[in-house]
Amino acid sequence: MMIKFRQIWDAKKGHPILKEIDKNESWNFDFGEDIGMLLFGQWFPAIRYGHPCYVGTFNFPIRLKFIHNPLPPVEANPDEIRKSKGWNLEEWIKSAQELENEGVKAIVTGCGITGTMQKDLTQAVNIPVFTSTIQFIPQIYYSMKKDKKIGILTVSSKLLTRWDNLLFRMCEVDPSIPVIIEGMTESEYSNIWWSQLEKDYDPEKVGLSLLKVAEEMLNKNPDIGAIVCECTEMPLYTGIIREKIGIPIFDANDMIEFAYQLVSNLK
Repeated sequence: MMIKFRQIWDAKKGHPILKEIDKNESWNFDFGEDIGMLLFGQWFPAIRYGHPCYVGTFNFPIRLKFIHNPLPPVEANPDEIRKSKGWNLEEWIKSAQELENEGVKAIVTGCGITGTMQKDLTQAVNIPVFTSTIQFIPQIYYSMKKDKKIGILTVSSKLLTRWDNLLFRMCEVDPSIPVIIEGMTESEYSNIWWSQLEKDYDPEKVGLSLLKVAEEMLNKNPDIGAIVCECTEMPLYTGIIREKIGIPIFDANDMIEFAYQLVSNLK
């Protein structure tokens, strides 16, 4: 847990000195960052303006907390990995508690698959936690006519639904809600999608590949009433989908904006 200090005047030395704040002292303060983001220390060219992990994307400050050991140990067996929800759970909880202690009023994460930890993280802190756009599926679904389905764009449908739909269960998505899932990795555009990890990738080409998968999903399922983009790489390209497809789109940037609006008036 981060140590907090306060300045006190030392008359003998003639300047302020730092005094550690005891955990029982009531000194609540922050640095004006209402939103704290948990993310793993990854660097690639697609983290730029428009990406949810690029703080300049938003018109409010975000405090970043990099988790340097986000995944289970390499030697962990499949049962141990499943028990930890696919993550280094203790490290994520510790980092969430640090963010709360540092004064943020809500926590978001930099990967939608972290929704498998949604309940663990919410129980570990006393502020709202938003790990995945998948959390918003019930609200979006129940806002529409009951003959509509929810389309989900993700990196991998296999990863999204592994462990008996653990992600959906942790995000309180009732099995009765009809969803259609399309994964970029399973599509014919997989190589184009993953090219954004390379220095010379073409953002327009990646965006068009996402649009094509969305269009194909709608052509096969015209009763889809809204699309939820699970992956945090997708907000860079959802603008082109909104231009071409006449149904609501919800992405990670929308989730972060929602979190900010929820807590921005808190003191």
